[in-house]
Amino acid sequence: MPPASNLARYSTRIIMEHPKTASHVFVGVLAFAFGSIVTSNIYSFLSSRKRIGDRENAGASREFNDLSFFYGDEKALTTVERNCSHLPGDFYGQLVRDCIVACVDCVIVRVNAVNDTKQCILVERKDEPMKGEWWFPGGRMFKGETFFDAALRKCKEETGLKGNAVQILTCTNTFFPTSSWDIEGIKGTQTMNAVVLVEVADGSEVLLDKTSDRFRWTSTDPDDFSTREEDKYIVNALNHLKAWNNTFKRAD
Repeated sequence: MPPASNLARYSTRIIMEHPKTASHVFVGVLAFAFGSIVTSNIYSFLSSRKRIGDRENAGASREFNDLSFFYGDEKALTTVERNCSHLPGDFYGQLVRDCIVACVDCVIVRVNAVNDTKQCILVERKDEPMKGEWWFPGGRMFKGETFFDAALRKCKEETGLKGNAVQILTCTNTFFPTSSWDIEGIKGTQTMNAVVLVEVADGSEVLLDKTSDRFRWTSTDPDDFSTREEDKYIVNALNHLKAWNNTFKRAD
């Protein structure tokens, strides 16, 4: 199809040389212009819809930035006594019931060497909250830890895997009707969770601790969940991972 400028010059010449056909040419030019405008608007609309869809799950931190700000000497601020990390049971139980608990969950990802697909590990929880559900490894942060510090510790403690903390995918506020520290009249807990992407090498041996019964590797693509039901918390985190990868085309 000729460019619009060429078409206009061609149409003008036809009108001057053949006045009787002027009306037909004019209608043709209008139809062409209208079609071009409609096509452009449709393309813009679809593009904006895609951007909106990406925006719904955007918000991950840049790689290797764990969003820590130190107002003073970093080493001094992150060095704490052991009793600040390992709390007495009664005290911790009251904290779980009465306070919001700061936690991390780990999206532990490997590349399957057999089919070259990305997978993440899910563990079957042995304790409340979410007992019996497939979940990301994770747990409470200790005082003095960064998000990455806590994620790598929980990754090693709960799965035996060592990896590299890459980025914070999202942060969630979760409300649970039960906990392992429920007492008569006071049940449930609330946690704030930084969801951290951790990459490990394929072939690493998984060694579960006492907090989980089983584990399985599953696709990191939430679109693959059509044949099974994953918890909305899991899907939300993987949507954030997919949105980041699709936007910035991260090379793996």
